[in-house]
Amino acid sequence: MDYKDIKSQFKIHFNSELHNNPEFKYLLYNIFVYGSAYIVGGYFRDFLNSKKSRDLDIIIDLENDKLIEIINDSKCKYTINRHKGIKLEFQNLVVDMWSIENNWAFKNELVKLNEKDKLNSIAKGCFYNYDSLVINLHSFNLNIQNYLSYVENSKLDILLKSPIYKNLNPTTEANILRAFYLKKVDNIQFTRNTKKYLIDKVGKLRDNGFNPIKALEETQLKYPKYQEFLDKNDLKTMIKDLYSSNEFDNQFYINL
Repeated sequence: MDYKDIKSQFKIHFNSELHNNPEFKYLLYNIFVYGSAYIVGGYFRDFLNSKKSRDLDIIIDLENDKLIEIINDSKCKYTINRHKGIKLEFQNLVVDMWSIENNWAFKNELVKLNEKDKLNSIAKGCFYNYDSLVINLHSFNLNIQNYLSYVENSKLDILLKSPIYKNLNPTTEANILRAFYLKKVDNIQFTRNTKKYLIDKVGKLRDNGFNPIKALEETQLKYPKYQEFLDKNDLKTMIKDLYSSNEFDNQFYINL
């Protein structure tokens, strides 16, 4: 399927989603009066792989206060998490929504937001190449180059190499679990950049007095998918494999 076909087929697919979730359709059309919207990550990836998805991540090109005002006017029920993400639950769909100003990469000025090319800025701001899929819901222009690199090379990569970009990401344990999950289910490898990140973060958990396995198991409770596919032995094996081929420093892993 070429990009033109993807755009036309996704438009049909998404219109069907809106038809099945009229409250979301009403909210989205009210948002469109003031700004644009971009679907990011798994929902679009599931579409490309002919999988059904009940979760949708969407970035709204509006100030957060205006976005909240529109949601309140729509009478939709919502909650806000500690990262200022807005969760809305509709009859057939769960939507996680952020204003563009609350996207962690832009908020911390780790990725420059190009006002003339927000599509590619958003794609660049995704942490892993696996999740770097973006489509604009006005034009249906899209960016999937980074994801295609993951598919073609079977390697999980962190898109930006800057240490501050990796250190300020607020979901360290979830990032580790995601990497381990993808290694198991897709049989992928880690790029050098990703591998060093995982070693550093597992080591930091231990240096801060945490048992890495227990810390990851606690985080798994928030992610049923990771609970289903990764057990304690998987976590131990993944960490052991990281350290057994650690070419970055003299750290080693002791299985206690």
